[in-house]
Amino acid sequence: MLAVLLSLGPAALPAHAAGVVLPTAPSGFSGQPGEPGEPGGFPGNPSGLAPGAWAGEEILDGFSFDSSLTGTYDSNVTRSPGPPYAPTQSDFILGLGGNLKYLSKSPNWTFGGNYRGSYNQYFEQTDFSGYSQGTGVVVNYDSPKISAALTAGIAYDQGSNTYYNSSFVQLTTVNSALSVRYRFSPKTFLAGNASQSFITASGGNYVDTKAYDLGLAALWKYSPLTELGPGIRYTYREGNPQTGRSTIGPTLSLNYKLSKKVTMNSRVGMDFVSYETGGSADPTLSASIGLNYQASKLWGMNLSLLRDTQANPSLAGAFYEVNALRLGYHRKIRRAILNLGVGYRTYATEIPQNTAGYSTPDRDYFNIDASLGMPVFANTTQARVFVSYRDQNSDAQNSWDAVRFGLGISRSF
Repeated sequence: MLAVLLSLGPAALPAHAAGVVLPTAPSGFSGQPGEPGEPGGFPGNPSGLAPGAWAGEEILDGFSFDSSLTGTYDSNVTRSPGPPYAPTQSDFILGLGGNLKYLSKSPNWTFGGNYRGSYNQYFEQTDFSGYSQGTGVVVNYDSPKISAALTAGIAYDQGSNTYYNSSFVQLTTVNSALSVRYRFSPKTFLAGNASQSFITASGGNYVDTKAYDLGLAALWKYSPLTELGPGIRYTYREGNPQTGRSTIGPTLSLNYKLSKKVTMNSRVGMDFVSYETGGSADPTLSASIGLNYQASKLWGMNLSLLRDTQANPSLAGAFYEVNALRLGYHRKIRRAILNLGVGYRTYATEIPQNTAGYSTPDRDYFNIDASLGMPVFANTTQARVFVSYRDQNSDAQNSWDAVRFGLGISRSF
C-alpha cells in the first residue's frame, strides 16, 4: 500500500513506512555532536519529526539497545566568519551515546517507543559540552479499509544550528503527528493528517516557535503503480511574541510505487497568506517531494525537496521562507557501506505588512558529507569513519565554512 499522503512530506509518513520518528544524531551515532535538525530538512519543520531512530531499518519485536563512542574534529566550532569579525576556533569532541528501542507488532497493530541520550565533551570550548536526549512513541494501525499512524516525541538537543543564525543553542522540541487513510473503493482513497511542533530555544536571544498543519486529499489510483488527486492544506506559524501567520490553499498530490525499487511521494500547493495583524502577502508555493530509488541490493539513491515558511526565531514579527534540497547515495562494497550526501538550503526573510522591524540578510547553506562503515570484531560492532564540509554564504558577518571528520564505533545488544 502506498504511504499516506501528508501535507509536508516523508518525515511524517505512517509508522510502517518511516519508523519511529525521533530526532537522532545526523551521523547515525547517538554520541556524535550534530546540528539539530540536520541533515533532513530544517528545524521547526511542522511536518513533524526528524528522521527516526528506526527509519530504513528492519526492527524485530522486543527490546534492543545500541551504544556508541565517537571522536570528532571540527575546524570551526563557533561557526565564526573569521578575521576581522571573529576568529575561527577548532576543537576535538568526544561523544558517548545510547539508544533503547522497543517494538511490538501484530497483524494490524504496531506499538513502539525509544529513548536516546548522548553526552559530548569539548576539549577547548568546554562551555559547549553537554547532553542531548529524546523519547517518543508510535502507534500504527493497518487494515485493508483504513490505516492510521500516531507519533509523538519530545527531545532536548544542543549544538551550532544554521536555523538559529549558526549560533550554539539548546532546543527543546515537542512534536506530534496523526495520519489517516481511508479506502472508499479499490481506486479511491481519502487521506488526512494533522501535526504540531513546539520549539523552545535557550542560549541566545531567541523566541519560542509554534507550527500547526492540517491536510486533506482525495486520491485516485490512476494505475496499479500511481495515484494522484487534489487536496487542501492549512498551516499556522507563530513565534511568541510575534504575530501569527496562517495559510490555506489547494494542493495536488502524486504518489508512485514500484515494488521496493522506486517510491515517490509528492505534494505541490499554493498557499494564500494572512496575518493576525490584518496584513496579507502574495500567494506562495509550497512543495514536498520524497523519492527513493533502490537500483539493486548493492546501491540506491534518495532525493528530498521541501519548500515552506517558518517563524523566524531571532527577528520579532518576521518569518523565513525555506527551500531545502538533499540528494543521498549509498553503496555496498563487500562488507562495508558507503554513504554520500549533498544538501542545499536557502533562507529568505519575510516581514508582514504593517509590521515594524528590520530585515536580516538572506542565507544560502551548502553541505556535503561522506561516511564508510563496516562490521568489526567478529561482526559484533560497527565501525565508521565520516567527513563533512559545510558552508554558509550571507553577508560578511554571517558567512562561514567548516570541516568535520572523525571515527565512531557502535555496538548492539
